[in-house]
Amino acid sequence: MFTKKITFVAVMALLFFNKTNAQLSVDYTPIKSTGAIPSEFLKSAKEMSEAEIKTIGYGKDHTAKTQFAVQQNYFLQDLLINGDVLINDPLSNYVNKVADELLKNNPTLRQQLHIYVIKTPEVNAHAFDKGFIFINVGLIAQLENEAQLAYILAHEITHVVKKHSITEYIENIKLENNNSDYDKGSEEERRLAKYRFSKEQETEADVEGLNMLKESNYSIKTVNGAFDVLQYSYLPFELVDFKKTFFEDKNLILPDTLFLKKTAEVKSNEDYDDTKSTHPNIRKRRGAIEPDLKVEDESTRKKYLVSEELFKSNRETARFELCNLYLSNRDYMNAVYAAYILLEKYPDNLYLKKIVAKGLYNVSVNKSKEKTGVKLNTEDGNMQSKRYSIPDYNKIEGPSQRLYYLLDNMADKELNVVALKYTYKAHKKFPNDNTLSTLTDSLFSELTNSNELFLNDFSKKSKADLKAKDTVKVKEEVADAEESKYSKIKKLQEKADIETDENFIRYALVDELKDNEFVKRYTTIARGLTKKADDSNAYQHNKKTKEKKEDRLLGIDKVIFIDPYYMRVKYEEGVQYNNFFESEEKAAVLAGIESKCANQLKLQYVTLSTKGITSADMDKYNDNALMNEWIGERLKHGSNSDEVEANSESIKQLIDKLGTKYVAWSGVYNQKGRSYRNTYFFILFNLESGNVMKYETRTTKSKDHSDLITSYVYNSLMHVVKKPKE
Repeated sequence: MFTKKITFVAVMALLFFNKTNAQLSVDYTPIKSTGAIPSEFLKSAKEMSEAEIKTIGYGKDHTAKTQFAVQQNYFLQDLLINGDVLINDPLSNYVNKVADELLKNNPTLRQQLHIYVIKTPEVNAHAFDKGFIFINVGLIAQLENEAQLAYILAHEITHVVKKHSITEYIENIKLENNNSDYDKGSEEERRLAKYRFSKEQETEADVEGLNMLKESNYSIKTVNGAFDVLQYSYLPFELVDFKKTFFEDKNLILPDTLFLKKTAEVKSNEDYDDTKSTHPNIRKRRGAIEPDLKVEDESTRKKYLVSEELFKSNRETARFELCNLYLSNRDYMNAVYAAYILLEKYPDNLYLKKIVAKGLYNVSVNKSKEKTGVKLNTEDGNMQSKRYSIPDYNKIEGPSQRLYYLLDNMADKELNVVALKYTYKAHKKFPNDNTLSTLTDSLFSELTNSNELFLNDFSKKSKADLKAKDTVKVKEEVADAEESKYSKIKKLQEKADIETDENFIRYALVDELKDNEFVKRYTTIARGLTKKADDSNAYQHNKKTKEKKEDRLLGIDKVIFIDPYYMRVKYEEGVQYNNFFESEEKAAVLAGIESKCANQLKLQYVTLSTKGITSADMDKYNDNALMNEWIGERLKHGSNSDEVEANSESIKQLIDKLGTKYVAWSGVYNQKGRSYRNTYFFILFNLESGNVMKYETRTTKSKDHSDLITSYVYNSLMHVVKKPKE
């Protein structure tokens, strides 16, 4: 019976794996949370803290433990509800199955754990003493096998069992108060003591985690590989030689000078200086567990206990997710390279082609802005712009260095042409995809508006055709009266072009110039007759406005309110104390003020909030996650950028669902020291264009009375809803 069950599971996993691969050959849809929202997501930070404080009891370190409970629950609740944590998704389900195998002999401990996957590209995992463990997508994408995942889980579970977080918190307080077993010394000495204590806990988690792994049937010899994953986590998930032919065809031939002949070797040092690190270096971590790596019979242990096929399919899913996470984090080079790796396996995947197109566009548009000095796209002009620049290729190791070198050394107009050609080819293959179509127009606009390249700047004949027809030969017969000086000049110039690679982009679009759609779209945009696309992908020149930000009237009928930000802090003897409970309560008050003011102004609104959601509100959870991701990405751009957002397609669907493209976000930061300081901010985004429609801050030396905050909110919303004069 046992054998039949295992065979059935293996067959089903194989069928799932093959089905997944078939889908990936065509497209990919980013994963979302599904099903019911777990009860632990629905409690407020105050509710969780009060329940935990009751279990602490009075005694030694009571105050420190109470402070820790409040802080831990506040940050935990914020993490759980912001949307980065995945629920009932394939990755989390698989990770939990591995945990089931790992703790098969300890069901009591297993029931105390809440294990989730979190959408972040960092190769890491972390745990809360309350039993919450989070595994990053970036880590899953790099692992070699299931046993490595099991060991990392064992490491994090040890942190939970040993209550390392609270222990470290209490010890740090003692160090700060010069009241510990360490010698009293300078601030630097106390800081180093904190690092030492943290490293001791990490070593304990490594050793005890290995012992936990031994209680299962997972392979032990694979553990060293887990440290390899951590040591080389800064590298892409695979080392694949980058070939410039990825962008080339018979007419677009990139000069060899743009191709790095030899890439830098991988020189990661496992014995790096860890003096000021919370973790021991990799050499020390390997050394600490080396005596315990030997087991009596490794042959009975396996790399895979759940399923090798499920591991590989979920790792592939993580790698696809990683492409989009890189885009969201403005790590465009890693996004393009990760998609390049996967395109070798899935050459016709629409999702991957859009990742490359978005990455190229975002790099190109920033290159053009650096050259022209054009101010980045904004409709208010008050938020600081943050230009993106390609990381120094000299600091990159391995074959991906060629991509960094190539795009960094291309002139802005050259990169613009390469990006346009790649994107237009993808558009022709997928003509019904709106994102590729809009990106094409955006790159046309970039080509004409920033780089000032027009149709007559490109040759309609290939280099090969020109050479074959001998069209560049300058007639030597002086007696030929028909050969003018100007004709000779043009032929000499053309000859110089085709004999060198310097002006390679002149011949890059020969085939495209035979395409009626390409020529028509290029011509329309070059003449300035096109209506700029209502999409954040579209390039738009910055429009200066004479109105001051506080006087600008927008005439908007409906907005989306998201959860406001609120933080109350106090300073005592130079130390900041966050009042988390009051902050949580005041955030709810601010949300009520927004609704009240909107009603008075007859401003329609829809609230996108995680407050008060139930287990059945998964759609709201996902919508809020999407909005948080979009705003986080836009703030990385400086909110004034022409860069395309990673999730622009999903945002369009959200706009249709909520009935407006405007989202309002407000917040208050109130601090109390010798005097009060109250800072209020209000930001209005256009989700469709990505522009900041309104941005204002107000700072006063006063308490955060409701009447004062109400006046601020009312004034902000009044300018949103009031129509400008004709």
